[in-house]
Amino acid sequence: MNQYQRYLLSFLGFAGVLATTSPAHASGLQITEQSVTSLGRAFAGGSLPNDDASAAYFNPADMMLSKGAQAQAGMTFIGIIIDVSNAGSTLRLPANLGELLTRPPGTVIPVFVTLPTSGLAYDDGGTDNVAPNGYYIMDINDRMRFGLSITTPFAVSTSYSRGWVGRYHAVDSELLTMDINPSIAYRINDQLSIGGGISAQYADATLSQALFNPLAPNNDGYAKVEADGWGFGYNLGSTYELDSNTRFGISYRSRIKHSVEGDRTITNFISDRNGEVGAKAKVTLPDWVGLNAYRRINDQWAVMGGVRWTNWSLFKELKIDFADGAQSLTEENWEDSWAFNVGVSYDYTPEWTFRAGYQYDQTPVPSAEFRTPRIPDSDRNAFAFGLSYRPNPQLSVDFSYMYLVFKDSSTDNTIDLLSTAPGLATDTLRVDYDSSGHLLGLQASYRF
Repeated sequence: MNQYQRYLLSFLGFAGVLATTSPAHASGLQITEQSVTSLGRAFAGGSLPNDDASAAYFNPADMMLSKGAQAQAGMTFIGIIIDVSNAGSTLRLPANLGELLTRPPGTVIPVFVTLPTSGLAYDDGGTDNVAPNGYYIMDINDRMRFGLSITTPFAVSTSYSRGWVGRYHAVDSELLTMDINPSIAYRINDQLSIGGGISAQYADATLSQALFNPLAPNNDGYAKVEADGWGFGYNLGSTYELDSNTRFGISYRSRIKHSVEGDRTITNFISDRNGEVGAKAKVTLPDWVGLNAYRRINDQWAVMGGVRWTNWSLFKELKIDFADGAQSLTEENWEDSWAFNVGVSYDYTPEWTFRAGYQYDQTPVPSAEFRTPRIPDSDRNAFAFGLSYRPNPQLSVDFSYMYLVFKDSSTDNTIDLLSTAPGLATDTLRVDYDSSGHLLGLQASYRF
């Protein structure tokens, strides 16, 4: 086993451990936090600044901007606060529901009443999680380089108490994806490089909620769905170097179709509904396109910017089919979204570099009608700064911080409480969200 093989195996083992940690909150479901270095400039410029190994994810063509072997591992702690407050949630059901359920159909006329939904009026659905990433890149020859990334490109995590006012809509929601992405870059000439790779992506999801018990309205049941599966996709990129100080890049990551399978478990509910049955769902995670630019002004200062489009209009619904013939259907009707960022870097000394950046991230959620407490997403502004310390030419240690400010948002969403009798009993969740987030990243990179 040669030196590079030992380095690669050590890196894969470390990155594999990182990739099993918890997911983070995202824009929609999308995780941008794939590099602590990039976090410090709000991801402006993508991987064009050539200050770490994240080109293996953001744009494989950018790997041609450097030479030699490099291994990198990092993680970003993401603390999200989602303060949710009741804004008039209501329960609509027949006052004579017991008679309707126990007497022959058509013999009892429903007498509907609308009542305030019981439960905690205030809660925090935010969670604390870690978004890990790992990279390895190396030369193949003077014109080609190989890269490998292990990332979590899509994830979400929200958690509410079982007694909150929106418990029939959501309690726990968690999605983790782990993407393994080998790629190749090729330099066509002194100005143009191209790259591409394939992705094997694992998805693991957990969804839970309370169940309205028509026979005992004050004694909720509980349902949890757990499912996982693999999907496959690809990524492409190109980089154009106008001169030694100016470069542009475009990158594309394909949509990935996931077919996940698992189980639904119901407890504390109607006796013939309790237990475990199979569950399966199909979800397509979207493709996206990124455009980035980088300009070095002088020996110390550089500026950069970027824009990203994500094809979230693919996400029309979340449908889960169960082995007992039941089905869960949530209309999403998301829209395509855009993100814009600008950043700056300052090389104070050969050992120290400082960065700052701003990002505006547009939510794909179209309105309060389709905003669910599972993913209470809204437009956000992000402010970031970071630094790199290089004690020697091989080692770089990065620290970055980002503050997220979410636009105030709300939910006004109605669901059926009895799947066997649509419209008979409904719950309308009306809540307001006040959210913010703090991101702290730490990363180490070593060049061989």
